[in-house]
Amino acid sequence: MRYRYTGVTRQRERVQGVIEGLDEAEARLRLRSMQIRPESLAPAPDRGAPGSGGGLEGTLRGLSSLFEGKVKLKQLILFTKQFSSLIDSGVPVVQGLEILALQEKKGRLKSILEGMKADIEGGNSLANALAGYPGVFSEFFVRIVEAGELSGTLDRAIKQVGVQLEKLDRLKAKVIKALSYPLFTLVIAIGVLIFLLVKVVPEISKLYAEGKAELPELTQFVLAMSKWFQANFLFVVAGLIGFAFSAVALYRMPSFRQKWDPFVLKVPLFGSLVMRSAVAQFTRTLGTLVASGVPLIAALEICQKLMTNLAVRDSVRVTIAFIQEGKTIAAGLAARNIYPPMVIHMVNIGEMTGRLDELLNKVANIYDDEVDDAINSLTSMLQPAIILIVGVIVAFLLLAMYLPVFQLADKVAGGG
Repeated sequence: MRYRYTGVTRQRERVQGVIEGLDEAEARLRLRSMQIRPESLAPAPDRGAPGSGGGLEGTLRGLSSLFEGKVKLKQLILFTKQFSSLIDSGVPVVQGLEILALQEKKGRLKSILEGMKADIEGGNSLANALAGYPGVFSEFFVRIVEAGELSGTLDRAIKQVGVQLEKLDRLKAKVIKALSYPLFTLVIAIGVLIFLLVKVVPEISKLYAEGKAELPELTQFVLAMSKWFQANFLFVVAGLIGFAFSAVALYRMPSFRQKWDPFVLKVPLFGSLVMRSAVAQFTRTLGTLVASGVPLIAALEICQKLMTNLAVRDSVRVTIAFIQEGKTIAAGLAARNIYPPMVIHMVNIGEMTGRLDELLNKVANIYDDEVDDAINSLTSMLQPAIILIVGVIVAFLLLAMYLPVFQLADKVAGGG
């Protein structure tokens, strides 16, 4: 739901704009996180909702937005590069948004740029205009832009956001690639097993149907398993699909995640990859926010929202509590005993020397390389292991089906 507000910033500047939230309480919390003290807050028509914007035009715009889809991360990265270049060239913000909107084809981003242009022309700042689309522009994005507006370095701030998003996109792609390989291979292995049991084994079993010789127990077991698969093929497929959906639904349950997320950090190979990627994301995000002048508590709250692993997210929450009690960031990060000692040590040095943002970015660069090493180690160990497992399964089935032939050959050789 959208709310129109007026308020006062910490610099005692009066601002107004539109912000989104599930309810009024969440909208007020978002304003406070932006360091805006709301004076008035009232519901505003949702942009893009059917019937909003007044008359038939608003209704048609709302209906068309249902088919516009989401804004992809790569679109945002390209937007930041182009927008920062325009501002750096002296193009006003409103005109820059108009230029970018004109070059966009029909889609969600085009309507957002047009809406932001209208918001700024109505007296809003760029940060407030961005905050009106929380599903597209994260709080990290908004706060960096806000700091850039206050310091007069908006072009550099937007460029910095683009660089950060690009690095996080690469990190995410690396992790997905590493985790999807074993899953893909497992699916292929299951598919091969089902194909052999449903198609290959029945064809071979026809050779033994005419004979009256007793088949080995191993062959009888495989034939029985093949008949069961043929009779229950649809149930097997439905069961596998149901298992996949159940696993996804279970993973989305907070009670399960609270137990699973700490556990996965301790799993050999996978845990190391998850931890290193989380450290790289956390330190780079925090370093960027601190360097942009965002207050430390607000920066940590943004990092907390970005962390996907609940154990890591909880460690950030504990760190915030430590700082509010007057303790150091390093002490807060060390409280849950999750982060590697090197991370704690570097953060501690950064706090003592006043170079926290610089050392956080160094840690992020180090762990970007560590993610690459973890992925290489994971794939180099899993690839031969999975190939071996698939080979054993296929060899087992072939042995079971050709074992009667071998026994017959032995009898013929012995009789001769």
